Amino acid sequence: MALITSLKSTERTTFVLPDLLANWPFNPEPNPCQDIVAQSAAWVESFKPFDAKAQNAFNRCKFGIFASLAYPHATGAHFRVACDLMNLFFVFDEYSDCADGEAVGKQAADIMNALRYPDTIPPEGDSLLGAMTRDFWLRTMKCASESSAQRFIRNFDEYTDAVRQEAVDRDVGRIRSVPEYLKLRRGTIGVHPSFDYYLLRDDLPDECVNHPDVQRLASAAVDMTILANDVYSYNKEQSKGEDSHNLVAVVMKEHDLTVQEAMNYIGDLYNHIRKQYCEDFQDLPRFNDNVDGLVREFCYGTGIWVTTNIKWSFASERYFGKEGMEIMKHRTVTLLPKVDKLFK
Repeated sequence: MALITSLKSTERTTFVLPDLLANWPFNPEPNPCQDIVAQSAAWVESFKPFDAKAQNAFNRCKFGIFASLAYPHATGAHFRVACDLMNLFFVFDEYSDCADGEAVGKQAADIMNALRYPDTIPPEGDSLLGAMTRDFWLRTMKCASESSAQRFIRNFDEYTDAVRQEAVDRDVGRIRSVPEYLKLRRGTIGVHPSFDYYLLRDDLPDECVNHPDVQRLASAAVDMTILANDVYSYNKEQSKGEDSHNLVAVVMKEHDLTVQEAMNYIGDLYNHIRKQYCEDFQDLPRFNDNVDGLVREFCYGTGIWVTTNIKWSFASERYFGKEGMEIMKHRTVTLLPKVDKLFK
């Protein structure tokens, strides 16, 4: 069957992105260990997950920038596995995006089997995602505390299951309400397991991470990441008809808004969360002298993550192509025309 791609219309309109970095105090410098970034990128390519064209597109997303900003103070083996984790996320994202619910369920199972039983290869052999996860996880366990490792496995299980559910929704064409969407998106965004890599080497008790005040900050950072990601990815996704799992489209449908009105709506929501986060960060809970510094470092990491997601979205070519850094300045985006996919 031949694939024919045509544009519905040549008519273009523009919309303005909300300014999500305004009044945000977390501004890390990139991690200087760029040799480790390159090692992790080479590690991905060694598995040959994509053909040449797809690998080039993957490389242009510049996931090393994300890892460098997200983990600016990690060094050595710690930074290497943090880079590997970011790359693994996006390989799974690429594989799951074009698969049905059953296939994504199998992908998720392969990943979790490798995390839970890293020393035992299945009788039928590893899938690519299973092999990548196993290799990454064996390296992680050499530098991770027991508490960090176990917390990561729990959080990654929730993430992979949410991605599976997203694929099921896609299969049946389900568009969720805003509350339903956010509930699922908090899992598919994959932020909670990423937070576990801030204090990977340290033994931070669950009671500290699960404290309501700490969780409120973490949850706010997750929601800001969701809002930013969906705002920035909307144009690309709507042009391909892949925006059912995007808050801009969900808000437009639920509240009968234009693109710009939906952007403004989400910007206002983001500002409210951001203001509350900054207030909450000034009043961190106290435990004891042994862990208070770690708690603050963990919470500071959640703020760094928010900045990282925004800056990477423009520095990468994933959403705005080569125009990202200019769009970051003026924030005006030309709405892409719809693309129809017709099969013969």
